[in-house]
Amino acid sequence: MALVRWQYRNPYHDRRNERERVFVFGAHTVTVAQNPATHIDLHTNTGHLVWDGAYILAKFVHDNAHLGILALPGKTCLELGAGSSALVSIVAGLAGGAAGVTATDMAEYLPLIRANAERNTGTGSDSYRPPLCARELDIAPVDLVFGSEILYLPSQHHAILTTLEQLMHADSAAFFVYKDRNLGERGFAEMATARGLFAATNLDALIDDEFRSSSSSSSNDDDNNNNNQHQQQQYHLLRITKNSTVKSKNSK
Repeated sequence: MALVRWQYRNPYHDRRNERERVFVFGAHTVTVAQNPATHIDLHTNTGHLVWDGAYILAKFVHDNAHLGILALPGKTCLELGAGSSALVSIVAGLAGGAAGVTATDMAEYLPLIRANAERNTGTGSDSYRPPLCARELDIAPVDLVFGSEILYLPSQHHAILTTLEQLMHADSAAFFVYKDRNLGERGFAEMATARGLFAATNLDALIDDEFRSSSSSSSNDDDNNNNNQHQQQQYHLLRITKNSTVKSKNSK
């Protein structure tokens, strides 16, 4: 029997419509509930599903938790727009060493966020698991801010940046994953720069290779056609800081 590496994508099965999703991050298997039966569009109920960007950002957090770009141990973390799965927050809690993790979203998503967090991180009885709480946004500075698939409405960019300016201290960093849907997502980095923040847009190489536009992992023609469709869906990793020297400080 051959061992096959777990992959997020399955060209023969679309799991977005399942009530439960299972993800593997190293030694951790994360199972989260979602609500696919709800009507969802760009303006309504987007938090009821686990979007690809949440997995991509969670994988980045898992793979880089103990490297200089994140240096997660000892830091406080907050996820903006966590959605009902709070996948990024859960993985940040499991990755080890964080001082605390907070998943934030609108009140309607909080019960399922809390249920998913409890299911996967328990009560914090294991010493390496920090408290993971869920609440509506309460402005207080943290060390790391995460956001996945929340930049697709340019009308919200000003509000997100205003929130970031209050959430971040001089040495904080915010990481966003977004899909380029040609809705004006790239304007977020430009607006951040115009407001005196520092935007690093050259981090796409840190995205999981399943989602890099140049990746191709199958010799099967049908699989290749499916991969080519995904390659046209550009995902990007963006870092926002208040201080241009944050990277060098965190890398020491």
